[in-house]
Amino acid sequence: MEELRPGIEQLKRPVPLASLLQCRLIRTRLGGSKKFVLDLYEEGPEGLDTGTDALGPWLLRAYPRRTRLGRRQYTIHLPPSYTDIFSGRTHSDLVGRVDSNRMGTRFVVYERALASPLAWEDVSVVTYALNFFGRLGPRKMLAGIRAVDKHGAVAESSSAHKPLVQMLAQFQRNKHVVVLENKCPRWNADTRSFVLDFFNRVLMPSVKNFQLVKPEDVDYTVVQFGKVEEDVYSLDVRFPITPIMAFGIAISSMDHKLACP
Repeated sequence: MEELRPGIEQLKRPVPLASLLQCRLIRTRLGGSKKFVLDLYEEGPEGLDTGTDALGPWLLRAYPRRTRLGRRQYTIHLPPSYTDIFSGRTHSDLVGRVDSNRMGTRFVVYERALASPLAWEDVSVVTYALNFFGRLGPRKMLAGIRAVDKHGAVAESSSAHKPLVQMLAQFQRNKHVVVLENKCPRWNADTRSFVLDFFNRVLMPSVKNFQLVKPEDVDYTVVQFGKVEEDVYSLDVRFPITPIMAFGIAISSMDHKLACP
């Protein structure tokens, strides 16, 4: 059986209470094609300073692909560990994936199980409200994750292990699911645009920018994601989100959506 490299345990563990994980997500386009890869780095001491010299440890890499049904899927890997001298192919461990529906309105984030690396655990579901041509204003985004205790452990109960997709309709009243929603931007009459305070962590406007909060505590931002420059984004994460989970949620925002551009 394939074994996972050391390091996945930290990436599957929620960010500690009272801590903030600041990351940089970089999209690298491959040649002149539409192909690309997404890399997640821990941010270096220079903050949003640009350039690879300012980056911290390389955490994860994601590759997009199309399934046979025409849906988009992203596979999430640990950073490449070695290159096969015969094929030239770079190898790295598969630790997660993101599956979307055809309209781009629902995404499921999976992590590989530590106990059985051939098994998958659904750790987050992200939904986007239908909004053809953007006529209904800014995107409306909802995320559901499994509830954990202060140590990051999922509750042991039969309900807690149901597929998250089945619990979508119960988000608002299911104690085993934590509900997160995007903070709504305010209309600014002077700039004639919707604005949201990202505390100098986001430097460019984009429909992909978001802040996820608990409805009962909108001052506690769990995940913040936004554009810094072309193909460069900041990703800030707090408890109870894991780095793999946050990467998957950010990927859902970046993916092309037919029903909510």
